[in-house]
Amino acid sequence: MSFNEIFGSVPDGWMSVTLGQLVKEFGGGIQTGPFGSQLHAADYVEDGIPSIMPKNIRIDGVDASDIARVSPEDIERLSKYKVQTGDIVYSRRGDVEKCSLITEQENGWLCGTGCLRVRIHSEKISPEFLHAYLCHPSVREWIVRHAVGATMPNLNTSILCALPVLVPTLGTIKTITNNWTALSNKLVVNIKINQTLEQMAQAIFKSWFVDFDPVKAKMNGEQPEGMDAATASLFPEKLVESELGLIPEGWPIDQVGNHIDLTKGISYKSTELQESTTALVTLKSFKRGGGYRMDGLKEYIGKYKPKQVIEAGDLVMSLTDVTQAAEIIGKPALVIDAPQYDTLVASLDVAILRPKATDAKQYFYGLMSTYRFHRYAESFATGTTVLHLSSKGITTFEFARPSAELVKKYHEFAEPIFTKIEANILESQELANLRDTLLPKLLSGEIELGQVAEDA
Repeated sequence: MSFNEIFGSVPDGWMSVTLGQLVKEFGGGIQTGPFGSQLHAADYVEDGIPSIMPKNIRIDGVDASDIARVSPEDIERLSKYKVQTGDIVYSRRGDVEKCSLITEQENGWLCGTGCLRVRIHSEKISPEFLHAYLCHPSVREWIVRHAVGATMPNLNTSILCALPVLVPTLGTIKTITNNWTALSNKLVVNIKINQTLEQMAQAIFKSWFVDFDPVKAKMNGEQPEGMDAATASLFPEKLVESELGLIPEGWPIDQVGNHIDLTKGISYKSTELQESTTALVTLKSFKRGGGYRMDGLKEYIGKYKPKQVIEAGDLVMSLTDVTQAAEIIGKPALVIDAPQYDTLVASLDVAILRPKATDAKQYFYGLMSTYRFHRYAESFATGTTVLHLSSKGITTFEFARPSAELVKKYHEFAEPIFTKIEANILESQELANLRDTLLPKLLSGEIELGQVAEDA
């Protein structure tokens, strides 16, 4: 019987080797991405080939939203750093235990600065199996434990080369590959559906409340495209000059603060972060570029005020940002239900934004998702390494206010979309839980092939 540093004794017929030994036996390599001296900030372009950065690495796949891009010329100059289908990409700093499997969609992209690429040429060990193994909680914990650095964990090629890898029989590898692929594909489908749904809601908001397309259509004597007569009647037939530029006639310029109640979260001590059925919505609850993260909650035992309690669906915003590019601050998120907790509470870094009018939440989420709002909020952010947003950066934002009837009409359109988005997220969470409980048992030999069908 073999012995594996992570899993201990392993079943007969299984093999324990290091990742470095696998690379040496089958070919491939563990390669760092280009250093900053090879790819400068000025080399990034608006239109080009994506360069995978640490922020883009997700277990469920490369997150291409807000991804950096480089020119085709730089891709060829740095061709040794390109990724291929089947490669696995790690972050060298921060969340070093997470890795993404490269699919055909990312084939030919760049393994960017701050990343590491793992490539193995083997017909016996599928990339999907290796990715599943590297995502095992115990393997991730091993990587975190061996990462170097006092303030932030760092990963390097030596650490990855020394990583113990458990290689089961071919039949078990095939089973793990099939299960991992099926679950991962479903998770990716849900992500893409949600991206499409969010884009639909944003597109309608922009058409109605930013570009004023229905008003322009009526000015030309046309029926607004794709809109029933009752909804079209809620738009005026003329644009007028204002300090915000051309706006629909009869839409007064107003400030956000007149229509929402802003509540700041609770200040807490590290000693209050203990096992609990109450959890804090924190800075980590916000995705880079906007949106809500389910894995940012922190269990909390301290006191809080009733108004600092967050309900599922509440509109929240980060008041603090530690990203260098201000990717979080001033960007809204709608909180998703967390059934594992009785109560969610806003932390000091978070503002709860409660519209005073019924059925206005989706409208203000759309308004605060606009580029103009982001730029305005950023102008109120202060600090060098850590940015802080004052309440005025939210409440004093001016906008052309549509009628309450039109805001309600937008709510009727957007609410089902965001309900579907939440349902997909919750389904994905259940699938991820299944993947994270079933597959580790397969990987450790705790469950044999015959049990899989029953447990799944």
